[in-house]
Amino acid sequence: MTTRTVDEHAAHVASMLEPALAQRAESVALTEALWRVTFASVSSPVDLPLFRNSQMDGFAVRSADVVSASAAAPVTLPVVAAIAARPV
Repeated sequence: MTTRTVDEHAAHVASMLEPALAQRAESVALTEALWRVTFASVSSPVDLPLFRNSQMDGFAVRSADVVSASAAAPVTLPVVAAIAARPV
């Protein structure tokens, strides 16, 4: 294993990035932009999505329901409510 100083490593990374950073910006049609990167940051004038949105499934439990002297693992708990992702 080769040991480098922080400065040596930074110089190595900079040398690998130099060809990409030396390229000039060019305009292409959106249909030809696949696998390209933007030359400058692109910001949206509005928040997207326009509402609070959660795309994750999950369960909430109380520790008292899953850790008790009388409960043997695995513990089976009832589903008491389904809450769909929706605008708030």
